[in-house]
Amino acid sequence: MKLSKVMTITSLVASLAVPVWAATSNMTITADVLQYNGSSGLAEAKGNVVIINEDKTMTGKEGWYNTKTQEARLTGGISMIGTDTSMSAQELHSTNNEQLEAKGNVRLQKENKQVFGDIVTYNTKTEYGTSRGHGKLVMDDAVLTGDYIEGWLGQIRATAQGNVTLHSAKHNLDASADNAVYTQTPGQDDGVAYLTGNAHAVQNGNVLNAPELKLEMKDNSVQTVGGRSTLVITPQQ
Repeated sequence: MKLSKVMTITSLVASLAVPVWAATSNMTITADVLQYNGSSGLAEAKGNVVIINEDKTMTGKEGWYNTKTQEARLTGGISMIGTDTSMSAQELHSTNNEQLEAKGNVRLQKENKQVFGDIVTYNTKTEYGTSRGHGKLVMDDAVLTGDYIEGWLGQIRATAQGNVTLHSAKHNLDASADNAVYTQTPGQDDGVAYLTGNAHAVQNGNVLNAPELKLEMKDNSVQTVGGRSTLVITPQQ
């Protein structure tokens, strides 16, 4: 069965009434060329693909969706826009209508938080995600980077590994370490970061080096945690 330009899910093709993101509503697939296999449940789309379901719109050059396994893949300049979540990438793979894996210059935004990376995974139900390769997490008052980042966007709880940096323009703070754990109450200026492994922090011109550091945004404090530490104080001009 091959259709051109537009295929809208209706009772005519009942098996395609299963949507990409939820199991309670219809969806629409638009493309230059569409092909559907009723036996396997596989819908293949090529050319200016647009998938619309409830509040989410996905676009790409080509892709497929399986109505029986609820699995989808889009490639080529991917864009996903929803009520409070958006994503752009070169490739997007979705399973169970909730687990996302995006590859290629990925940018994910959830409300006022952003995640960047070469490969980003995100679960829309648990709000747990990971970023591998050039990872970056942008929060209310801090930016965390690392080779690998994982965390929960709803709770603002994240860990970073490898070449970690933490920057806060609001608190005039720049820090680096091998690893970091960052927590913050959403909407509150109470971020806390634990840096481990060659921890280094610069705040207001003062430099602190230690095996481990604890940074508290609320009172702009930096504490050493074990090991020999060095503090360099820069006189205020």
